[in-house]
Amino acid sequence: MRKENWPELLNDYIAQNISTPFEWGTFDCCLFAAGAVEAETGVDFAEEFRGKYSTEFGSVKALKKIGKGDIKKTLESKFGPLKAPLLAKRGDIALVETEDGEALGIIWGGAVWVSTKQGLAKLPMRELKGCWEVPCLQ
Repeated sequence: MRKENWPELLNDYIAQNISTPFEWGTFDCCLFAAGAVEAETGVDFAEEFRGKYSTEFGSVKALKKIGKGDIKKTLESKFGPLKAPLLAKRGDIALVETEDGEALGIIWGGAVWVSTKQGLAKLPMRELKGCWEVPCLQ
């Protein structure tokens, strides 16, 4: 469940990492999204992946060994079925297609934030393939 002040916490997380470059196993697309969700909820959904890989090939192996085979199936096992782009809300986990394949991001400020070699970047919402809702307070 999201913390009461999750918007401030997520905004701070993004601001603190705006210049953090992409690095496999440290600050890649999945670990950036997991860090954002952890800021919102206090729960790290990627805890079992941390420290288990340091290359792209290693990430693929980790998704097969620890996860459910790929990014989409692994996230669906944690958050349920991928939702349509029109159901996306701020703070949700985004699935986007990049030139390197599927990647995760976070929806914030009317855009999808993703980790890149230069730091965080904003993609337009039209790039969104789908999303997973981060549970809110009841």
